[in-house]
Order: sequence, then structure tokens, then C-alpha cells
Amino acid sequence: MERYTKISTSKWQSKYSEEFKRFVCNDFLTGTLTRREVEDKYNIGHSRITYWLKKLGFDYSKPSIVALPSMKNQRTKLLITKEEDSLLHLKKELEEARLLVETYRRMIAIAEQEFKIKIVKKSNTK
Repeated sequence: MERYTKISTSKWQSKYSEEFKRFVCNDFLTGTLTRREVEDKYNIGHSRITYWLKKLGFDYSKPSIVALPSMKNQRTKLLITKEEDSLLHLKKELEEARLLVETYRRMIAIAEQEFKIKIVKKSNTK
């Protein structure tokens, strides 16, 4: 890969190829090195990478620092997950209770047919 083509003999007026610029920007974006470490690694001027990233469409004016979630948010998330877990548990219990009721109804209906007796009482009797 051609690193750069020099128009002038001065270091500051050297022009880097587009391929090299993209390679350095890609190395910075995908690597674990900081901007300064990449600049030192490829022996390019300071703030060159920032300029190239802006030129290629990446906005890197401010370094992105990943904010850690606060403990309050974690507690809230834990409460929400506990509430969701309890809600799911209650829904499961309700479904099991409905199935059990349906099972009892069918057992009574089968027993009434086979033994020819009335098990279910009428609602208006005294």
C-alpha cells in the first residue's frame, strides 16, 4: 500500500493517499488504540485522524465516552424485572387454575353420564 505521495519535500505538506486515509481511519475505528496512539503508530500529524474522519462522514469532534448506568437505574430495572417475574408467575398460576377447573367440570360431566346421578346442584334449590 502506498503510504503517501509527496508533492513537497516538507513533512507538513505531504499528501496522503485516500487508501491510506481510509486504512488509518478504519484501524482507529475498529481497534483498541486511542487517536494519539494511532497517530504515533503511523507517524502522522496530530488531529489528522479527526480531520479525515469528518471528511469521510464520521463525526468525531468529541470522543465518545460510554456512560455507566447509575445505581438508581439498576435498582429500578431490578424492581421492574421482579414485578414482571411476579406478574408472569401469577399469570401462570391463573392459567393452571383455569385448567384445573375445566378438568373438574369434565370429570363431573363424565361421572354424571356413567353413573346416571346428579352431582351438580341446581342454583335455585333450598
